[in-house]
Amino acid sequence: MRNIKKILININLKEYKMKSYHIQNYIRYKNDLEKAIKRIDTNKYWQALTRNELIIIFMPLVENIGRKFATSQQACGVMSIMDIIQEGNLNLIKAVDRIDWDTINKSEDSEKTLKSFLSKRIKGGIRRAIVINRG
Repeated sequence: MRNIKKILININLKEYKMKSYHIQNYIRYKNDLEKAIKRIDTNKYWQALTRNELIIIFMPLVENIGRKFATSQQACGVMSIMDIIQEGNLNLIKAVDRIDWDTINKSEDSEKTLKSFLSKRIKGGIRRAIVINRG
């Protein structure tokens, strides 16, 4: 858990750890994410990107997955959208650490393979958090 906190601090995501859930927090999250993505050169190959750049680039994927979970019956009344996104971001960090670049480079469409790998890990982590919070 300490490593994850250090990682969040290193990539300037400390402010995303939210205690209260207001629309202003979500808007600030979106604006900060857009600024961070603009700073990254996305013309590089996936393997040339640093770990932190990969995490920031795939944070919108976490948001899309989180929105689907927040509107589903599975998470209704159990977790808020910001809790789900926060849990998804933690699982994104873990998934980026577990990427097997040999498998991704062998595939014909490396971006699709990378997105499917990360989305499986993110969805699994969010499902696990929902079950734990449901009790």
